[in-house]
Amino acid sequence: MNKELRDLLAKLEQRKVEVRSFLAQDKTKDAEDLMNEVRSLQSKVKMLQEIESEERDNLGGGEELGGRATDMEKREDAELEKEYQGIFLRGLRRQGVTADMRSVVKEYERRAVMSEGETNPAIPAGDSHLLVPKDIQTQIFTFMRSLDDLSQYVDVINVNTLSGTRVMEKIQTMIPFPVIDEYAPILETDNPSFQDISYKVRKRGGVLPLTNELLADSDQNLIAYITDWIGRKAVVTRNTLITTLANTLPKVQLASFGDVKRVLNVDLDPAISQTSVIMTNQDGYNWLDQLVDSQGRPLLQPDITSPTGMVYKGRRIVVVANRYLPSDAVNGKAPIIIGNLKQLIKLFSRKFFELASTKEGGDAWRRDTTEFRTIMRDDIKIWDPGAAIFGQLDISDEV
Repeated sequence: MNKELRDLLAKLEQRKVEVRSFLAQDKTKDAEDLMNEVRSLQSKVKMLQEIESEERDNLGGGEELGGRATDMEKREDAELEKEYQGIFLRGLRRQGVTADMRSVVKEYERRAVMSEGETNPAIPAGDSHLLVPKDIQTQIFTFMRSLDDLSQYVDVINVNTLSGTRVMEKIQTMIPFPVIDEYAPILETDNPSFQDISYKVRKRGGVLPLTNELLADSDQNLIAYITDWIGRKAVVTRNTLITTLANTLPKVQLASFGDVKRVLNVDLDPAISQTSVIMTNQDGYNWLDQLVDSQGRPLLQPDITSPTGMVYKGRRIVVVANRYLPSDAVNGKAPIIIGNLKQLIKLFSRKFFELASTKEGGDAWRRDTTEFRTIMRDDIKIWDPGAAIFGQLDISDEV
């Protein structure tokens, strides 16, 4: 977005504020007169946006010009991202947001690929109810992966509504096509079956007081702190949702590692088995990690895609903390979930997180802090119960 268009948008926002002010004072005639200017500015904005769009399309005509247009758009996006991040941090610090900054917010919202929060079209000065900048989003997601976020192993479906349904193909045994004799009529085949999964997202969240010392610190330190806090809370939240739901599956007793191999070789469909992971807790992993073959070689092998990861015949070993996936200490049983978790679990997510802050509400005024609030909205469902086996591994006689 060029400077001319940005200035025009800022002027338009300012005129809208003035119209609302006249209406609040019951000065209808003044508001109507100013609305004529608002309409004129809106028309100019629309025309400038069309011109800007056409110029970009025209630049894409040739290979060289197309590459130049792409580079230009990348530079614009990078500049917009940097500018918006500054506005986002101003919001957290409860500093004023000007009309020009509001035009940047609107443009960012229009371009943003991942809208993980909600933005008020007319943000009053000091409001921080803003979209999380994409670069900070990326840092948060990267940090979550480093904490072994279990949602990466299930199927996350992004939704835009609080409730609804998704139509998915029903798991069934297909009937082969029959033989057709020469000149014989071709009969109708069986139809695919579908079923609905209903979801209703629930709101989860928390409040973190930010001290004035932290808010006065550098942008880099503030971003690092936000990334760490949101990342840890999000991982704990989603991991708990996933392990709690998985724990509702019927339990299968696995007395030895031979029973684990039987699950992979026989109990699971071959297509499921080939794409399976082996998820267990620290106790179960400790037991698996000590297994050796007849020649004393470990059964688990290093995962070439992860410096610290392990695999068994290509199936990744996923280790969950004991506090989230506890063992049955009385009976000497460790949980072990074997299967394709993306087919087993569907996690419906409505905007990964939403951020807002205040220095007046809650205990912020009393403690002279700024309270930072994060909200997540999601729901989780079992899709194909046959896609995984929840085993109880006998670790009473550790190797």
